[in-house]
Amino acid sequence: MNDIAVITIHIHPDLLSVQRARLEEEIRVFDGVTFARFNHGVKHWLNVIYNPKSVTSKIILKRVRKWDKNAAFF
Repeated sequence: MNDIAVITIHIHPDLLSVQRARLEEEIRVFDGVTFARFNHGVKHWLNVIYNPKSVTSKIILKRVRKWDKNAAFF
């Protein structure tokens, strides 16, 4: 059975759409990430599905904070 974790990360809403697309790509390259996409209804929520045995939420958040230093889970 595969382990799955889901996180939603709040990003500053002023991040441009091209920047959001690039950020999604950067998160998807992590081993264990199966989904990384901004929520269409709330464009500043990044949803990530991943295997916590392969990558941690701290590593994901660290990468996201290169784009928004105040990004946080909720």
